[in-house]
Amino acid sequence: MTEGLVSHGKAESRIAARRRTRLRPVKIAGPSRRFLDEGTLVDRSAGGARIRRFSDCRLPTRILVLDEVERKFLQAAIIWSEGREIGVRFVGQELAPTHADMLRLTGRYYAVSG
Repeated sequence: MTEGLVSHGKAESRIAARRRTRLRPVKIAGPSRRFLDEGTLVDRSAGGARIRRFSDCRLPTRILVLDEVERKFLQAAIIWSEGREIGVRFVGQELAPTHADMLRLTGRYYAVSG
């Protein structure tokens, strides 16, 4: 295996080489840009990524991945799921989040009682 390429222990079907990233925080949103989950970008290629999620919540097949480091939405389709990890294929153009999106998705969350 080439150094830096990641094997997921399955038959490789990816088109582009995937490289491990420094664990980067991501927020997962629905098509309406509403928060669904958060996670860590484990590895990424030009065409997709592997994301380790923080919860077991149900996700739609099409999502937006907010890369908090690069401050951009990546439109994605979930192509596999195993436990709390998902594999996504990027579909469509990158989208720029608005200032309101960034505040809503990356701000502090507080429990609300009542």
